[in-house]
Amino acid sequence: MEAVLVEPADVAGQKVASWKKEGFRAVVVMLEEQHEEALLRKTAQAVAAHNLDLYFWIEVGRSPALARAHPEWLASLGMHGDWRKRFPKVRPLQKGEVAKAWPWVTITYQEAYDAHLARVKKLLERLPQGYRGILLNDLQGGPASCGCGNLQCRWAVDYGVPSGSAKRAGPGSAAQFVIEIGKAAKGKEVIPVWVAECAHEDLETKKQRPPGGWSTGLCGTVNCFDTCRKKFAEQWSSLHAAHRGPTALLLLHHEFQRDHKEYGGPGGWITKAMKYLDDQTDKPFSRQRLWVVVQGYDVPAAEEAAARRAAAQLQPSVILVARSRIDQSYEPRLVKLKPTAEVGH
Repeated sequence: MEAVLVEPADVAGQKVASWKKEGFRAVVVMLEEQHEEALLRKTAQAVAAHNLDLYFWIEVGRSPALARAHPEWLASLGMHGDWRKRFPKVRPLQKGEVAKAWPWVTITYQEAYDAHLARVKKLLERLPQGYRGILLNDLQGGPASCGCGNLQCRWAVDYGVPSGSAKRAGPGSAAQFVIEIGKAAKGKEVIPVWVAECAHEDLETKKQRPPGGWSTGLCGTVNCFDTCRKKFAEQWSSLHAAHRGPTALLLLHHEFQRDHKEYGGPGGWITKAMKYLDDQTDKPFSRQRLWVVVQGYDVPAAEEAAARRAAAQLQPSVILVARSRIDQSYEPRLVKLKPTAEVGH
């Protein structure tokens, strides 16, 4: 099955008809605080009129509102300073300051976890009848979590830097969050959206095994590929020890800067990323439980088509074509923390 991800305002009758003609069987609608209940009802009616399934997409980790209200909850850029190559104008840290990834407020801090849980439950209260499920995006850590600069580096929390708030213990935050939202959703599908970690080609060529390949340069000088893989496997296993439903893999080739010619075309990285996932787990993840999210925004139609073809080769349960942006960017912000903040690992 193929589905399309769009903004609520885009769901007008004529557009829904065109999506159905393209072969889409479901519509996934972005859901945010500013979306009024009347708009959401109108959206549901337009989708139902064309006999398509309706899902909603909720962004969790990337939250400008919570970032403004609680800068201490922002995800840290870890101890490595390679992110500065992307942002050379950011001044040096002063005493007591930590570099944060604005506007990423992830569920790894207890206070942030509680705030997100309350926020998502409130969003669910305004949803119309008849939808099938919700997708929860960005339940991992923030980007460049070790300080490398890579948008897909999500495994660490306050890596070698002071923490801004009390952290949740262990790798199970995402699993617990999905369970809690599942209770609030009252029988609807709850689908976590996951990001694969860095790849071997992100290392400097001299640090690759064997050395001398090609490099994206996304990890700078940091050599933590093996650590990232282990942490990814640990967090993925923790999620699926508790969650038995579908999981979506976020495979945005352009957003993640995975459109290098060495991948062999726009869809080349998609199959490689799936192999990465299978290599980190004891057995391949069931394709019957797999959603694959590919990029249809900010790319030519031919690139979207290539991404969809590559995803189809993986034989997932659902291919979700994002035609509304799933923003994965960050901006460094320097935040002064309380002197008592603990140093994370």
